[in-house]
Amino acid sequence: MENKATIQEFNRFLSIHEQLYLQTLKLLKDVPDEVFKSTPIDNDVMYLGTRVNTINIGGLIRHFVLAEIHWFQAMKEGENGLPIPKPDNASLLENIADGKELVEKYKEVFPKGFEILKSYTEEDLNKTVSFMGRTYSVMAFLWITFGHHSYHLGQVDMLMRQNGIYPAEYMEWPNTSTLIG
Repeated sequence: MENKATIQEFNRFLSIHEQLYLQTLKLLKDVPDEVFKSTPIDNDVMYLGTRVNTINIGGLIRHFVLAEIHWFQAMKEGENGLPIPKPDNASLLENIADGKELVEKYKEVFPKGFEILKSYTEEDLNKTVSFMGRTYSVMAFLWITFGHHSYHLGQVDMLMRQNGIYPAEYMEWPNTSTLIG
């Protein structure tokens, strides 16, 4: 039996996706500019692999700015079966420094991506895309993007803690006035 995405599921995704964005901003509000370039502690206990040991908060936020809107636009505009290309929108970050300036760029780009998402139809959600050798429905890939963002927020949390900053609690979602999802 084929599992078709519904507008109801998509609306849940939109609600939770928006909360994740607000949570990201809440997490970043207390990060001093100099901590955006901080990398993970490198020792035997904290070794996270060569690629992970080179990440920093600034790089992760740059990744949010470039990847998410790119994925949302590519899936909206692409034909069924689209292999999602690598982002080619690096110009969004020209002349943007780490720190608060980068967070401001994220605040500028997120609503544009959210508007693209809100234009999706049920037909869009049920198209297929391929990414990194795997095939997904658009709806499934949207959930993948949510997990991807959450994974990177965990890295931001770790980097903040290593720099003596106690981050906001993850599940204390900013919106307390409505049902989430």
